[in-house]
Amino acid sequence: MNKLRIGLLILITFLLTSCKQELTQKEDAIYGLWVVKKVKMGDQEITPIARWMKFNADSTQTSGNGWLQHSEGSWVLNKNNQLSVKNTNGLIDESEPFTIKFENRNMIWNRTEEGETVSVILERAEIIPKSEGNRLMGLWKIETISIDDKNVTSALNPNDKATLFLRWDNTYVLENYPKGKIYGVYKLHAHKPEIQMVNYGDKPQFQFYQFSIDKNSLILKSTDQKTKLELKRIYQFLK
Repeated sequence: MNKLRIGLLILITFLLTSCKQELTQKEDAIYGLWVVKKVKMGDQEITPIARWMKFNADSTQTSGNGWLQHSEGSWVLNKNNQLSVKNTNGLIDESEPFTIKFENRNMIWNRTEEGETVSVILERAEIIPKSEGNRLMGLWKIETISIDDKNVTSALNPNDKATLFLRWDNTYVLENYPKGKIYGVYKLHAHKPEIQMVNYGDKPQFQFYQFSIDKNSLILKSTDQKTKLELKRIYQFLK
């Protein structure tokens, strides 16, 4: 009888230790920086730009998009491979926890939200990713301006010194324009290369541009396809 009890005790201890080791190994696998590569909800792909998450060994986590960290909180991974993430500066997540699995350098999350299957694929990373919006920041010289396929640069930029300064605090300054210096704010779209700009003053106007960057060249095209600006990065203000 004593031998049977000892045997059962050893077996229970082994099972508990194995479960604990398995959970610890899975927790170890989640530690570090991850970049979101794809998000699907049902048949729709809704992948955010340069989205990342960092899971720390002390059960804290941070997340953001590009160079902007906008969330922090905690995380819990249970024995059923279910991951719960809580942000101390965010809303309560009322959906079920994500079930996760690991494949090579990827971590895959799955759950159901509002009757739709949600799948998130994350890839392990070494550095926080830079978004196209991060590359926009800085000083740009306006080279050409076209409206309805007509070059109007000489009228809007007669001195060839007009510049656009996109600052880190989401404000912008247009300088050396015939109308003088123009201040405003800009906002980047979370899912596509698009910038929204609105000027300060009595008559604010919203403008939406699709943008593309190639090394030190920037092209802005209005979403109504009427206006196109070609710009070049410079490193000092023009007088």
